[in-house]
Amino acid sequence: MALDRAASSNGELLRSLWLAKAVDYGVKDRASLVGGAAVNLHTGSYRPTDIDMCALLDESDRHSLVNLGFRNIQGDHFSYRFDDGEVWLVEFPDSQVDGDVLNLALDADVYLSVITPESLLVDRVIQATDGSDLTREEAQKLAAALWNRVDWQRVDAAIRTRATLEPGLGLVETFDLIRSEVRRRIEESGARQTS
Repeated sequence: MALDRAASSNGELLRSLWLAKAVDYGVKDRASLVGGAAVNLHTGSYRPTDIDMCALLDESDRHSLVNLGFRNIQGDHFSYRFDDGEVWLVEFPDSQVDGDVLNLALDADVYLSVITPESLLVDRVIQATDGSDLTREEAQKLAAALWNRVDWQRVDAAIRTRATLEPGLGLVETFDLIRSEVRRRIEESGARQTS
């Protein structure tokens, strides 16, 4: 059913959500949507290159996904070819979500587990501690897109808790820089619009 809904969905967002639900049905563990597809869901401003899911897979799960029509590329990396020729990649980068999840209603009594916007932002800030411009810019884009919709106190608390576990990352400093840069850009944009 979920694969049929994915195949008949208009737009990549719905297709990705229903394909993720098909994956969830295909494995024993609850599979949760994370990564770029979750960014796209929460912001509508990101084009994911694959669907990242978190679940603990074993050989029976891999076999089940192959029986559903997924091709096992390598390890926990799969592809799915729709009848219209589109090929979508599905990866399992972790066995569990690093953060909180919410249940997104796809239909009556059909829910998909998805990383929360707050936990997704924490994840992107952690990635930005690598010092590269790309990861910092991605974290800033996400923070800007979620600016009025995220619980900043929860994000701040999660960042500070995580920083005590990994003090060498510079997590608080990275978060403060990202947040202040986004705030500055928003204020500048507002000032330009009123003049």
